[in-house]
Amino acid sequence: MKKTKNTIFTIAIAFFIFLISIPIISYTAFKLAIKEKTFNHLITTRELLVEQIENYFHERLGDVNVLAGNPTTAQALSRLAHAFKSSGIKSAKYTEIADIYQPLMNHYVSNYGYTNIFLVDRYGDVIFSAKEDEYTGINLLTTENSNLKIAKIFKKGMEETAFDDYTWHHDENDFVAYFASPLYDNKVPLGVLLTEIPFSHLDAILSRRKGLGETGEMYLVGKDGLMRSNSRFSEEPTVLKKRVDTEATRDAFNGNTGTQIIDDYRDVPVLSAYTPLNFKSVDWVLLVEIDKKEAFETIHTVEIRLLIVALIIGVITIAYLYLKNKNQVVESIKESKT
Repeated sequence: MKKTKNTIFTIAIAFFIFLISIPIISYTAFKLAIKEKTFNHLITTRELLVEQIENYFHERLGDVNVLAGNPTTAQALSRLAHAFKSSGIKSAKYTEIADIYQPLMNHYVSNYGYTNIFLVDRYGDVIFSAKEDEYTGINLLTTENSNLKIAKIFKKGMEETAFDDYTWHHDENDFVAYFASPLYDNKVPLGVLLTEIPFSHLDAILSRRKGLGETGEMYLVGKDGLMRSNSRFSEEPTVLKKRVDTEATRDAFNGNTGTQIIDDYRDVPVLSAYTPLNFKSVDWVLLVEIDKKEAFETIHTVEIRLLIVALIIGVITIAYLYLKNKNQVVESIKESKT
């Protein structure tokens, strides 16, 4: 009888372990599948975004290169430079020439979404701007102006078609970036064409968060550790203000593309897919992230259900063992009396 009792008890325990093991094994596989699916979605979003950003910069660099290669642009620079040097930017002679080319520059500003276009001669004089602002008429090579962003891109532009990072522009009340391309007359350098681009162009690309839920976001970080985009979690602009130093950004700046579960710039656990942006003149990293809590919300629901199932199975098993054991005790007492 005792042997039979032990056998039944052993079978019951084995059955209990079996019932518990199946959902645990299934849950583990389910959790890995959810994690893999989420990361795959982030990776897909990241790669599409890399392509969009790369195309954006390629198009902007191509635009400024084509405009600089237009003979009319070189002619405008040459004629305006002569009038600027001989009569000044406020003279009737200068205004007469500027009026000839103003419609062309206005066309490019309105059709390409520029905030401004500048013509700078090889001596650093900003001899023309499609829209007059604080840089119109200044010299970019003086000690006072040489550290301006527009001065730095001018120097790059004398050598090749180039881009320079975003900076705050008071007149535009926005962040702007500059693209530049050299201007030539029969291979003789005349100066540089500069286009001024608003941040809103890039912001529009990074604000398309469809499919990223309530906490998913895409953002850029520069080599200086500052954001080159706006955080969806901040009501104030974070461009060139919010510092980001996470495991993901450090790994990306080391030249690596990857995925990790990390604490983001808010100290919130997130699933992060990141990559450096390795194209001309851009030294940023791109991150696509979603809060771990939201990504694993389904898993937490399953965890609760599994716990409930385990408790129910446990109670039933214990009750069964208790009743079985009680019946066996009663039968043993009866047998002993007889």
